[in-house]
Amino acid sequence: MERLVNTYLLFSLIGIGIAIYTANEYLTQNFTSCNINPQVSCGGVFQSGQTSRVGIPFYAMGLVSFPAVFAIGLFTSRLGKKAVNSQILLPVLMVGNVFTVYLWYLELAVIHIICPLCVSLYAVNYALTLIVLLQFLREPDISSGGVEPLTAQLAMLRI
Repeated sequence: MERLVNTYLLFSLIGIGIAIYTANEYLTQNFTSCNINPQVSCGGVFQSGQTSRVGIPFYAMGLVSFPAVFAIGLFTSRLGKKAVNSQILLPVLMVGNVFTVYLWYLELAVIHIICPLCVSLYAVNYALTLIVLLQFLREPDISSGGVEPLTAQLAMLRI
């Protein structure tokens, strides 16, 4: 349990770091570190004009969401001493996952260029979701009054 919490917090911090780095790249328009080729290029995605909606740049979403999920995880785990609250975090992270589907659509179908920094942020969000989902599956089933985690109940069914 403690390992999942620490892994969650670590990945949240990694997301914050990548989000800050991405924001810096977009604000300074210095894309030398992530322009790999014409199809894999942060600069190419930036030049497409598809990097914001209603005046809000997409990199701002990472600057808000990763610190938010870190703070929620830190607060609900009582500074890493217990499991994160998956009932709060799973819906929040799923909103991020739905948003990445839209961003994948833009990169693959509209722009035809992939931003490696953006993809790394998507991967961090997917990893956080997986960690919280694992935590959720290990939580007791309080709806039926049971105390065994769902994974233990599923394991008993295989007997």
